Amino acid sequence: MRVEVDGKPDVLAFYGAAPEGAPADPLIFLRGDAVEKRNNEVVANEWYVATTAYDVQALTEQLSATFVRPYIHLARPGIPGSSGHHLDRRRPREIALVDAALTRLKAHFGWRRINLVGQSGGGHLVAALIARRADIGCAVISSGNTAVAQRNRESGWTADITGHTDFIDPIDHVAEVARHPPEKIIVLTDPHDQRVSATIQTAYVEALRRVDVTVDHRFLPASGKLRHDLQLPGILAAFTWLANDCQT
Repeated sequence: MRVEVDGKPDVLAFYGAAPEGAPADPLIFLRGDAVEKRNNEVVANEWYVATTAYDVQALTEQLSATFVRPYIHLARPGIPGSSGHHLDRRRPREIALVDAALTRLKAHFGWRRINLVGQSGGGHLVAALIARRADIGCAVISSGNTAVAQRNRESGWTADITGHTDFIDPIDHVAEVARHPPEKIIVLTDPHDQRVSATIQTAYVEALRRVDVTVDHRFLPASGKLRHDLQLPGILAAFTWLANDCQT
């Protein structure tokens, strides 16, 4: 899918499925960060190296068929299938590109609203997007880097782990969320998360609550040795809310 920001085009890949007769409004997933910079070297995580486009598409079809709901995996800029440089994440262009892609998908498929799930860096994107958009039903943020400057301070960094300082920090944009909040916001946190600490995630939740945005903040154990992977619980939380929402 070709999208353009400031006159410059990029291509964002998406994978998905929509069962016949399913409710129209989709669940759209944004994955966590795939590469980072360590000691001036770009290091890819195991998922980035091992996962194929077939794997991603197969999972979207499994989840879509299981929950009878359109399900989309939108590949972030620089993630396999999409153009761009992944180390430029959390900067204004990444958010603008994903925002534009959502708008194009919504118009093409005729969706009334969209529902978002983001894991870690994808959670940062969800938090940034709900400050920009007024068409979000459910927004789930799992292990989200939602207070970037605070994370940098906790880690003793002078810049984001990407090396950039011009990042968008969701905690600074909660007032925009309050103008058009999603119908449901769920934040999932492992109290012992060693990649994005619980204090960072809780600071964002508390900032939202100070501007009268209702947040369902849930604490649960994550998988992985860093206690950070809440991707599947995030997806399940969104599907569960959508199933209950359809019955009301």
